[in-house]
Amino acid sequence: MTEVKAHQVPLRQRQALETRHAIARAARWLFAERGYAATSIEVVAEEAGVAVRTVYAIFGTKKAILGAICEEWLAEAGVMETVAEGLAVRDLRLRLTLVANSSRRQWESERGVRAMLEGAAASDADVARMIASWKSDRAQSFRAIVLGLEGDLRSGIDGDRAAAIIRALTSAEIYSELVTGEGWTPAEYEQWLAGLLGDVLLPLP
Repeated sequence: MTEVKAHQVPLRQRQALETRHAIARAARWLFAERGYAATSIEVVAEEAGVAVRTVYAIFGTKKAILGAICEEWLAEAGVMETVAEGLAVRDLRLRLTLVANSSRRQWESERGVRAMLEGAAASDADVARMIASWKSDRAQSFRAIVLGLEGDLRSGIDGDRAAAIIRALTSAEIYSELVTGEGWTPAEYEQWLAGLLGDVLLPLP
């Protein structure tokens, strides 16, 4: 009897996780197709094939669903793992190479999430504040890239300026301009970005 119960817990956890993913996937499609403001939780539940109360029980609000969509996007891109890998090494050039790889993977896999977030922020002040907090966290993560390695930066560039430069050069707008607008491949973008970050931030040979 004890063994049966021990196996029932992970099964319920897996089912709950699968339901969460199903809801997030349904919402991602609906938010992109109809817009965040025009999509109700009831419609999300219907699309996901679950009861409305299930959506409320798991997420509570549309904003929380939006947060889950972004979590899945970043997990798919492996952003957090790449950041952790970068912080584990003491070579600033290698860290910048990993930043370029992370930027490529993030924007390559976003598939309309940015536009979805912009639309949601325009109609929901809470979402706008959430996104502002994410941008602040992103800025801090770039500061962490050079933390402790400021002495390896080019003369005249301190840690704060370096973080601002990284944030600007890894922006989604630049990726879109080069890959979507100019027809670059994501690999070409990554190679260019890694080289540029090194040229701008590291001492001349």
